[in-house]
Amino acid sequence: GLGEATFAAGKTYPNVKFIGVDQFQAWEYTEDKADDSANVTGLNFPEDNAGFLVGALAAMMSESNVIGAVCGTDVVPPVWRFGEGYKVGAAYADGKMGTTTEVQVVYHSDVGFDKTFTDPEWGAQTAKAMMDNGADAIFGCGGLTGNGAITAAAQAGKYAIGVDADQYLTLPEAAPMMLSSAMKLITPGVAELAAMAKDGSIKPGNFLGTAGYAPYHDLDSKVPAEVKTAMEELNAALLDGSVKTGVSPTKP
Repeated sequence: GLGEATFAAGKTYPNVKFIGVDQFQAWEYTEDKADDSANVTGLNFPEDNAGFLVGALAAMMSESNVIGAVCGTDVVPPVWRFGEGYKVGAAYADGKMGTTTEVQVVYHSDVGFDKTFTDPEWGAQTAKAMMDNGADAIFGCGGLTGNGAITAAAQAGKYAIGVDADQYLTLPEAAPMMLSSAMKLITPGVAELAAMAKDGSIKPGNFLGTAGYAPYHDLDSKVPAEVKTAMEELNAALLDGSVKTGVSPTKP
């Protein structure tokens, strides 16, 4: 995939610095063992933090105390981190609010890689089953599969939560009910690495960016002030490390 292509380009152009977004560098870089790939930096993200934020938000906003997440395969570590982060974020909010939220997280691990992220029909069916079970907020995490889920949720008048970027801007059919999106802050991460490349401080290997959540957009007036404040405080606590998700990097 793109990771291999970036790696190969790095070898071909040793004087160019390469930044690979969502490209984990599996090799170990040490100063005394300069690897061939000493000009490739992978920009990765704590997806569990982003999932945690929207899980907490969904739990705080749910009236039925049932929420769902429709995900791609949990064999892909970022998807696992999003889905498990969502669960623990909801549990964290429950602990603060004294509520008990049922969290349904389903991974599309029953099909091959060619299908797991490109199955909007399955995504929609899975979301509908969750809504039939009382879910009033659905997090879609897994390409077109996730998009199918949150579009179905929005069309049913339930909260939709996007992934990676602010999907309010890219999924108009779900936008009116888009509560937020679990975001990888790609632009600031790339900008920071580009600045480091310019001043010479960029290091090969892996660079951890930051995660966040998207604005409430059309639903802003529906989100109570205390929920907005709680979300800001939770985001700050995840950024400074005073709250940790406890999610393992990959599925055990």
